[in-house]
Amino acid sequence: MLAIRKKLATLDPLIAFEAAARHASFALAARELNVTGPAVSQQIRNLESNLGVSLFHRSHRAVQLTDRGRLFHNSVSVALTHLANAVDEVRIEDDADILDVVTDTSIAAMWLMPRLHRFQAQNPQCLIRLSTTDVEADLLNSEFQIGIVHGQGNWVGYDSRLLFKEEVFPVCSPRYLERFPDGFELEDLPSADLLDLEYEQWHWMNWAIWLTEVGLPLPVAQRKMKINNYPLVIDAARNGSGVALAWRHLIASDLEQEILVQPVTSVVSTQNGYHLIWPFNDEMPPIASSFRDWAIAEL
Repeated sequence: MLAIRKKLATLDPLIAFEAAARHASFALAARELNVTGPAVSQQIRNLESNLGVSLFHRSHRAVQLTDRGRLFHNSVSVALTHLANAVDEVRIEDDADILDVVTDTSIAAMWLMPRLHRFQAQNPQCLIRLSTTDVEADLLNSEFQIGIVHGQGNWVGYDSRLLFKEEVFPVCSPRYLERFPDGFELEDLPSADLLDLEYEQWHWMNWAIWLTEVGLPLPVAQRKMKINNYPLVIDAARNGSGVALAWRHLIASDLEQEILVQPVTSVVSTQNGYHLIWPFNDEMPPIASSFRDWAIAEL
């Protein structure tokens, strides 16, 4: 930074140069910047002296960029535009109602994003900063006003409210189900192509847990894929690669549009669910309260 300061003690000469280059006139640049023509001329002479090059060809009635001046103007124009945009961005964020939301990738991609436009329509002044992680410790240690978290609702230091309970069942594409012309029964699952979730947290559901809950064995060789990203697991099921486990509220739209179907009716419910959480004893900002009420109303 010290080297930059030695080269550019102030931005004023660059601003004067950019305006003069754009207008091809010191006088018009001075009018735009609300200073005198001699002041613009002196700023540019100081800049040329600092750079050790001539930036303009000067005549009695006009000025014209030199080759080096034209090259320099391209860079200066872009740099000043970036700085102006940065200033605008800071001001916009300062004026907006900022809502910091955290959740995992599954909720973000499959439940929140398809609905978030409705919240934004109701709160057009709100700037949403959404952060996602599948590591619960990282999620809870981040700065946020409200989160959507999987678990039992007992996080130390946070208030919570259940958004929806965990109900998990198999799904596949209609095309995959065509491989079983004689029908598909619960007992057929262990011999199907199972798309499994590589879980980050001990309480995430996978095929080993689900099949145990319904009293069926799990042949390891039949697990065709093991993926550590749940939206990708569901994408694989949509594409006909096999049978995945589905969380009811995450794939409701796929079931309604018959992109995915339930090959069997068995459902495993647990003590877990997705909860809205917020810091305990902190006064909830009005925009976070609005988000909480909106999310509950969505269900």
